[in-house]
Parts: sequence; structure tokens; C-alpha cells
Amino acid sequence: MNIHSVAGAPSREPKQGRSKASYERMLAAAEKLLIKTGSDDFTLTDVSKTGKVSIGSIYCRFDSKDDLIRAVQGKMIERMDSDNLAMLAKVRAEAKGLDDFMTRFVDRYAEALRQFGPLLRPIMMCATRDRTISLTGKSSHDRFARQVKAAMLDYRAEFKHGNPERAVDSAYRVIYSTLARYLGLGSAMEVSGEGDWGELKEDLGIMCAAFLRTPEKPVEGSL
Repeated sequence: MNIHSVAGAPSREPKQGRSKASYERMLAAAEKLLIKTGSDDFTLTDVSKTGKVSIGSIYCRFDSKDDLIRAVQGKMIERMDSDNLAMLAKVRAEAKGLDDFMTRFVDRYAEALRQFGPLLRPIMMCATRDRTISLTGKSSHDRFARQVKAAMLDYRAEFKHGNPERAVDSAYRVIYSTLARYLGLGSAMEVSGEGDWGELKEDLGIMCAAFLRTPEKPVEGSL
């Protein structure tokens, strides 16, 4: 899949030579500025100075700053998707049972989110006003979520919840939202960093494994 086309970046990416190097400097400069400012509060002139590329070169590749940010998001998603899928495959290969899987997965996913956090935060802020960035980020997140839930279902024989698909969906959502809140991703900036990071990871894995082993509570009035 071509991430750049999904992200809405223009199809003017050069394939080789000096133009390719210049293009990569543009993306690297924009990424650096996103991380430094924590938002998109910079100009293409700033990108030009930081990346040592001319404004004319930037406009040859991008129609606007928004297009440039979408391309940065595309590169980030490529790295995240690759890293996360490799991490998940390693966890699946190493885990010995549900508890071990949940503990390993939560720990490593948490560290992956923390690693990408400095760039994820401003990109997610941009998503609040840019539908293309929002949809691209959601698509990437949903793809990985499906992979994680499928991995959890490898241990369905250990579940006591009556609806395994619903249970793993809830467990994944709790894991992501808890970690995102701690790391200040999305709208959770004001409550980031609460509590001990190591304890949070450990307890979150234990709680989710316990939830999957808990019988589903009957709906009141049902037989």
C-alpha cells in the first residue's frame, strides 16, 4: 500500500538523485519543526531554513504546508506500521499463554507509542482540523487494532467471557486509551504523565488478562 497516496500527499515525490535527497530534507525538516513546536505553528520558510532547501523546491513538491504535513504523516505511519507489526509478531512468538501475551504486548506497545509520541502529538492535533490526516491516522490505527485483536483471540480457549470478539475489542480499546491518556496523545494533554509508567504498564496487562478470563455478566432479566 502506498501510504503517501492514502495520506493525500501530492504525487511529486522524486525517485532518485539530488531531488530525492532534497525531498527527504524537506520531510525531515517539517518533522523536526512539528516535534519542536508541538504543533504546526511554523511556516514553509522555516522548513526551507531548517532543511536547507529553497522555497521554490518545496513548492515544486508540495502545494501547501498541509500537503507537506500529510507526507510527514505518511512516512511516520510507514515506520510505525513496520515497527508495530514486527513487535506484535515477536510477542506472539515469545508468549506462553494469555497472561504472558498481555504483559509483553502492553509493555512493548506502550514503549512504541512513547517512542513516536513527540511526533504523534502534533500530527493528532493537525487531525482535528484536517480530515485527510484524521482518516489516514484512523485507518492505520484500525489496521493494527485488527491484528492485535486477532492475536488476543489466539488464547480464546483461556477466555471465560461469553463473547470473545467483544471482549478483545474492549480490552484493546482500554489499553490504547489508557496509554494515550498517559502519553498526552490526542485530547489528553492536560492529564498526561499521571502515575508511575512502569506500574501502569504492568497493571494494565494484568487487568486486561483478568477481564478476558471473567465470565460475561448476564443482562438483568435474561434467562
